[in-house]
Amino acid sequence: MGLSFSFLACSGDGTVDLARPAGEAEAEAVVRRLFPRTPYERVGSRPLLETALPPRGTLAVGAFEDGVLIATRDAHLYDPDILHARYLKLTEWPDVRLLTALSSNDMFAYGRWASGTPQRCLSVNAVAGTWRDDGSPDAFEGGAVTPDRWLDLCNGALASVLRLEGDVAPYVERAVAWEDVALHVFTRARS
Repeated sequence: MGLSFSFLACSGDGTVDLARPAGEAEAEAVVRRLFPRTPYERVGSRPLLETALPPRGTLAVGAFEDGVLIATRDAHLYDPDILHARYLKLTEWPDVRLLTALSSNDMFAYGRWASGTPQRCLSVNAVAGTWRDDGSPDAFEGGAVTPDRWLDLCNGALASVLRLEGDVAPYVERAVAWEDVALHVFTRARS
């Protein structure tokens, strides 16, 4: 089994504690702020693994005591630097991290912004090699960014930002189980 996901983690300090969820109303408020002119309707809650790479037009949002986790195809970018600016405007959570992977392509990309300013952008995959490697490396990277390390980089980012264990990952201290996390699913309302 391969792990594919497309996440934005917005927080004050670079990590979101998935073990401390807030409520549905907070998730709805985030969606309304991100898409003030596009009506979205909540269609239920789903486990994180089922919402990790949602189809276009669908968002999965979890509000937590210290931040927000958004699963959206808008974050599935081979070049994280082109992330839509709307996601950088949640000012109470100035640290935004993009984490995306597609196991069928051996691809991983990561971006980090502080108060809307890019700090780190990396992207690797088996076909294109190292697509981006700009900014100050994060501690989880543990060395050179090379395409053959895509899974190590992916696992490191999941552990560092969300305390999730990735695909064939090493032990993560105080890991949160994927199946213990549920996100609220929103789809574009039909007119």
